[in-house]
Order: sequence, then structure tokens, then C-alpha cells
Amino acid sequence: MAVTHQHLLLLALLLATVARVAQADEGPVTVPRFEPGPCPKLQGVEWLAGASCGYLVVPEDRSRPTGRTIRLMVAKHPARSPEKRPDPIIYLHGGPGDIAPLEVNDLIAAAFIRDRDILVVSERGTWFSQPALTCAASDDFARELLGLRFYSEATERAHLASTEACHGKLTATGANLSAYNSTESAADLADLRKVLDIAVWNIYGTSYGSYLAQTLMRDHPEGIRSVVLDSVLPTTYTVAANWWNARNAFDNLFQACAAEPACNAAHPRLQETFAGLVNRLEAEPLTTTVSDPVTGKDLKVVLDGGALIDWLRNQTYGVPTLRAAPDRIVGLAAGRRDSIEAIAKDRAARAPPSGPDVPSLSYGLAFGVSCREDYPFATPEDLAAAGREAFPDYPASVQREGIGGWAYFNEDCRDVWKVPPAPEAMRQPVASSIPTLLISGSFDTLTSLAGAKAAAARLSNATVISIQGVGHFVSPASPCAQAVIVSFLYAPDAPDTSCVGALKPPSFTSRASP
Repeated sequence: MAVTHQHLLLLALLLATVARVAQADEGPVTVPRFEPGPCPKLQGVEWLAGASCGYLVVPEDRSRPTGRTIRLMVAKHPARSPEKRPDPIIYLHGGPGDIAPLEVNDLIAAAFIRDRDILVVSERGTWFSQPALTCAASDDFARELLGLRFYSEATERAHLASTEACHGKLTATGANLSAYNSTESAADLADLRKVLDIAVWNIYGTSYGSYLAQTLMRDHPEGIRSVVLDSVLPTTYTVAANWWNARNAFDNLFQACAAEPACNAAHPRLQETFAGLVNRLEAEPLTTTVSDPVTGKDLKVVLDGGALIDWLRNQTYGVPTLRAAPDRIVGLAAGRRDSIEAIAKDRAARAPPSGPDVPSLSYGLAFGVSCREDYPFATPEDLAAAGREAFPDYPASVQREGIGGWAYFNEDCRDVWKVPPAPEAMRQPVASSIPTLLISGSFDTLTSLAGAKAAAARLSNATVISIQGVGHFVSPASPCAQAVIVSFLYAPDAPDTSCVGALKPPSFTSRASP
């Protein structure tokens, strides 16, 4: 049969229709884009109640713009005041690799930011984003570590085996692990502002989120009205600085106890007591059995010098645990069962059994950022030197490795993750005139006032405040910090910091409950 013009026209129409249907099935092909959707849920948790959600779709690797795409979960918590301001706040979470909707809970609950929407992004690779670069092998090792010496050759082998298993699992998914870093994450945020058509916004970063906020200020300053950096990690940071951050906070905690008559009377020479415990337990570990806070089953927990240091560092996340710390230390030295059990249970609670519904750190982002942006700039020798200098009275087995969760970090990056190093320019302080409020907690064992001042070195419109008696993630625990932030958001060039000078550490618990 002869093909007529009419047949060709019908065929063209049919092909056009098929193409439109295919495009509708696949959705828009442009990236970046935003796709509204329901907020994810986790049984028994209501952290996204009242929020609206969706996904930011971006290239995994911007050097390959037509390649694989990833989806970042975005939640918007609406302003609580009827006098809503048009410039929202975007919250940048810690880690790297923490779970944004869970972390922001305390900030939302504090309710001091009432007149602006709060946007929360689950950064690339994190829980609730797609793909979520989590690793059961690494979570399982954290659980296994409870029953091991914190620092030992056997522990190092088990740690590296878990990292290798994690790396192999994530590589097998097809993920480009080199693309999970601060530069790409900052570009994700810049894309989000554009696709949501936000003219101006305010940045709020906590811990690693403060580092990412500085990266955003440097790489994509457009549309930023103001920046709040809580528990500041400067761009000059290296993993060796963790030793000094811990030392500064431990000193502040011990000195605050010594300055309070009741605490000093109950816990004299606390610093010497703690150092003595670290040495004693590193030489002769204490092994105890406690009821697992999650499963209720018996769980073996080894308390040695490294584990005790890690425990005290982790008390930074809450004022009640910081207030109880002196009594726990003295109780452990005296062999009190309530102190032993409380310390062991605290450690166990931070390493729950892994499972498909158990929120997990994004090891893909954690290693991607740290091995690209921290590891190349601090050698193992730098790390050991910092340990010796910060804590000269601690055992050599403790000093020579990374402190707490940073143990064997250099080995992870050197032997397993092997991502390309960041450019040296990322190590420089960010230069900016954007109004910036930098907040430090005096008991913060993870970041420090010195770090906040280093970050402010080239910020021409910076205000730095230190909040007494508070640890990591200052604002939810400090009404004064909240008042300063509200003032700063109202007038970024002239915040009212008058409450800061009158602050004192809270009183310490004379006898902690078991």
C-alpha cells in the first residue's frame, strides 16, 4: 500500500503521543527539580508532624550532568507565628552523615524561631534520601566494640574489616563515592533555593552543618541574608584538632566543678581522678554486664581508658548528663554499682542493634567528606602528636590514635576509602561580609570556642558568643542563646548579646540517680 501524506501525519501524531505518555510516566527530565511527596514515617516517631515534604533531584556528580541522579528529602516546618516573614531558615545538620529530621527535633521543639518556615534537607547519601548510603556492617561493629578493648590491634582489625565491608557494599550499588562531599552538598543547597524560587534565606548550621554552611557562603553566597553557626567547625579543621577540643571542654568541666563549693566538696581533684581512672582502666579494664536499653537482654560492656574518654566526650549532648558527669566519675573510681551501670548503659544506648527500621548514619557521606577534606591534611604523626600534647598524662595506647569515634580514621581513609583529596583552597577561612553569628558551648567536647574564632577570622560582620555550661548543639539548651538568635535574625548587623555576660554553669548533681 502506498504511504500517503495523511498516513505520515497520523504516524507522526501517534509517535508524539507515545513520547508524551513516556515522558509523563518518567516525570520531568530536567535536573535539578523538586518533586513534592508525602513525609516519610518511622514507627513510633512523629518528628515530621505538621511538615510538608518532597525530594530535590540533582546529579550525583556535577561533572557528569547527564549521568545518574539522586534524591534528597526536604521537609518544611511552617512558621508558628501568624506574622510570618518571607525569608525562611534552612537547617544544615551535623555529622557528616547524621539524620536531619531527627537532629532538628530539639530546634523545632524549642519553638524560639516562630516567624519563619524552617527547611530541613537530608543531605546526599543520608537516611531518608535516595540512595541512603548506610552500612549495617559499620553499625554492627559499633555494637561489637562495646565488648572489646577500645584501642587494640584486634579492635583495629575488626574496625577496618567493617569499613571494607561497608565500602564494598556501597560500591556495588553503583554509587560514585567520590561525589559525596561538601562541595557537592553546597551545590545541592544552591539548587534547592533556585528550584523553590526562594529569593533570600537564612542559613543555620550545627557542627558539621556549620562547616557546610561556610562552604555554601564561599561557593554560593547568592541569596544568603544571615548565617547562624552553632557548635562551629572551622574550615581549617583537621581530625587532630579533636584532641584539643576534648581537652578544652574537659578542663572547663573540671574547673567549673572546682569553682562550685558543693561540687568541689563532693568531688575534689576531679581532673586527677579522671586521669587516674583512664590510666588504671587502660591497664586493667573493667568488664560488666548490663540490661540492654533496647533489647532488655544481658549485654557485656568493657570499660577501659579509651572507652571512658569516649563516654565523657559523649556527655556533651545534654546538660543533664554533663551535670551528672562529676558524680559518675567519682562513683566509678569508688566502684559504685550505680555509676558503673550508668556509664555502661550510656555506651550501650549509643550503639543499638542494626535493622532495616533503625535510623543509621550515612557512612558514605561521613567517609566521603572526612577522607576528602580532613584526612589529607593531618598525618598519623600529627594525630599522635596532638594526643600527646593535649593529654600528656594519658597512656600511649590512647594518645596515638584518633579520640573516640575518630579511632582508626586515618587507616579507614588511607587503606579503604581512598577518595581524591579536596583542593587546598577548602582549608582557608571563608572571607565574607554576610552577617554571621557563631555560638560555642563551654562544655562542648566536639567543637570549641577557638574553632569559632578561627572561622570568624575573615568574616567582617561576625559576632562570636560563648555559652557557659552547655555542650554540643547549644541553642536548644540555652534560653540566652535563643534570645541572641532571635535578636540576630531580627537585626543581623546588631544582635543583642547582653544576656551572655551574666551566664554561669548550672549546678552539678551531687549524687546521680542509678
